[in-house]
Amino acid sequence: MLGGTFGRGYDFLMARYSVALAVFFLLTSLDVSVVPVYAEIAPPPPLSDQDNKPPRAAMLDALFADLAKSKSAEEGKPIEDAIGRVWLQSGSPSIDILMSRGLEAYDAKDYDRAMFYFNEVVVLEPAFAEGWHKRATVFYVQDNFSRALADLEQVLRLEPRQFVAMGGLALMLEQLGDKQGALEVFRRALTLNPWLDGAAQIEKSLSIDVEGRGI
Repeated sequence: MLGGTFGRGYDFLMARYSVALAVFFLLTSLDVSVVPVYAEIAPPPPLSDQDNKPPRAAMLDALFADLAKSKSAEEGKPIEDAIGRVWLQSGSPSIDILMSRGLEAYDAKDYDRAMFYFNEVVVLEPAFAEGWHKRATVFYVQDNFSRALADLEQVLRLEPRQFVAMGGLALMLEQLGDKQGALEVFRRALTLNPWLDGAAQIEKSLSIDVEGRGI
């Protein structure tokens, strides 16, 4: 997808360059003094918004577009996994090591050790959303909902499309008795990832509790 866009842009620029060259030689054969005027009124075309985006943002945009177009959970799952891998890329080898050790500790159910590593990530790289997300997960399994909610709020400030964090937030809101809030968050998550594990079933159940079965 990105390669096709780049190719069309390149062909367009080359066509503009060829026309400019032809005009240049025509004008110089008539009157050299008019060349600066042409240079002023025919600047190169500006970059598009997509061209101005950092590679990570452009990649996420493309993946989310593909996820929205997916026709089944089987088709969407690899795209969801790819988005998760992009989210986990901190850009710092030391942060990546801390995250890896924290995830290993979490998988081993050594939550105190996992918390140590995720705390380090949050302190050293507060702009990295996944550090907050993983720490929120540890807070959640430790039943520290207030700290988990605060961390998830930070995740969604940094990464507004983090549908996994939205799912966790919605589950906590439901457990805290805020079914209306949980329903709204689940629906937002499903607009981003219609195949989010279990979300559609919970959203359906919550909609009946909150809005009734209808007529």
